[in-house]
Amino acid sequence: MPRRCPAPIRDGLAPRRPAAFTVVDGLDAVARLDVRAFEQARLTPGAVAKPLRSRRQQVRLSRRYVTDMTPCGCPCCCDAGHGRTELELALRTLPRRSARQLHSLIDPLDDTFLAHTLPDPHLPEDLPWWERRC
Repeated sequence: MPRRCPAPIRDGLAPRRPAAFTVVDGLDAVARLDVRAFEQARLTPGAVAKPLRSRRQQVRLSRRYVTDMTPCGCPCCCDAGHGRTELELALRTLPRRSARQLHSLIDPLDDTFLAHTLPDPHLPEDLPWWERRC
C-alpha cells in the first residue's frame, strides 16, 4: 500500500491562529473576554473597538471641522451613525456587567453627540435616534 506524504497530514493538524481582535480600552479583563466572544460569535474581530474609536474621533472633532470634512455638510450621515448600530448590538447582547462597563464608555460620547447635533424632523421615526440626528 502506498504511503501518504506527511506534509498534507501535518497541514491538517496545524493549529489555527485565533482571529486578531482589538482591545477596548476602559474595560476590565472579563468584559474584554465577553466582547471578544461576542465579536467571534456575531460580528468580526474589532467590531466593537473600531466603531467606539470612530465615535470618539467624531465627538472630539469640532463642529466646523466635521462639517468641512464631510461631502454633504452633515457630520452624521456619511457613516450611518459612525458605528453606533454595532455598539447598540453589543450593548444588547453582552452580559449585564460587561454591557454596563461598555455603556459607561458610550454614554458620554452620546451626550456630546446629542449636544452637537439637532433632530431631523424629515426622517422616519422608526430609525434609531442616532440616525435621526443631523
